[in-house]
Amino acid sequence: MNLLHRLLFTLSICALLAPSVWPQNFPSHPLRFVIPFAPGGPADVSARTLAVKLTETLGQNIVIDNRPGGGGIVAAEIVARARPDGHTILLCSTSVMVINPIVTPDVPYDALRDFAPVSLVSSSPYLLLTHATFPATSVKELVALAKARPGTLNFGSAGIGSTSHLVAEIFRSMAGIAMTHVPYKGSALAATDLMAGQLQVLFESVSSALPNVNSGRLRALGISTLKRFALTPQVPPIAESGVPGYQAATWQGVCAPAGTPKPVLAVLNRTVVDAARAPATVQRYAALGAEAVGSTPEEFTAFVKAEIPRWTKAIRDSGARPQ
Repeated sequence: MNLLHRLLFTLSICALLAPSVWPQNFPSHPLRFVIPFAPGGPADVSARTLAVKLTETLGQNIVIDNRPGGGGIVAAEIVARARPDGHTILLCSTSVMVINPIVTPDVPYDALRDFAPVSLVSSSPYLLLTHATFPATSVKELVALAKARPGTLNFGSAGIGSTSHLVAEIFRSMAGIAMTHVPYKGSALAATDLMAGQLQVLFESVSSALPNVNSGRLRALGISTLKRFALTPQVPPIAESGVPGYQAATWQGVCAPAGTPKPVLAVLNRTVVDAARAPATVQRYAALGAEAVGSTPEEFTAFVKAEIPRWTKAIRDSGARPQ
């Protein structure tokens, strides 16, 4: 075989191997973005915001497929069983990746085995709220009051096992206090009773709580992030004002089915991170009470693994069961 033949042979072999080395034909058709929530909610809006930027970068349409049900179980199962070629992705979240597998033992997927994390996308903190006339005006004062009157303070939530319930359980446990849980069918009803004085404490998302905080009907004692949040710069982190180390937030990311080739994951990661950090996305997420993030797949995997023990303890302490 002369030099020319050898060169042609080598080039032909490289051409055959190219798809496994670099996804030259990815994406070859529109991507399916499965959303575990109904249209119109904050998670759906954030996913659609992300999809606009992904479309621009990938040159393919992103088809939004809303599949609510089972707290995200329906959507997660669809993606876990999808073809692992990068054309089906999931808006994975705290409930899908962490809470469901703990609360529901027979959940039909394994969050760590059945998905390939692409990137953490956003984090949504909670505000610790009281009535505007509540005697405690800081986290330290609230903790002191709860310790002086164990079990007499009521805290509301959007329901047993909801994230608003569990972030409060994490707070209660770390602060070493006893409070009585009052579950509601939605956080709006709990906020109404808080304003009416029927509750003393409520953890609520920034976007939902801010109108009542700004109007003076409710007081925000602290926020669940480790640093101050852009929308509420006047509210100190709970970790700095009474409960050191406290951190709790719901989050969203993008996951693909396990087995998706690494070169395809690399393309997805770059485009998702760029989309999440785009100024328009950052601005839109802030309006929804969320902080845009972006991470490597390895960082996202480590993050999920670190979340599991914290939420597991909160769920076990609360006695939460499937509703």
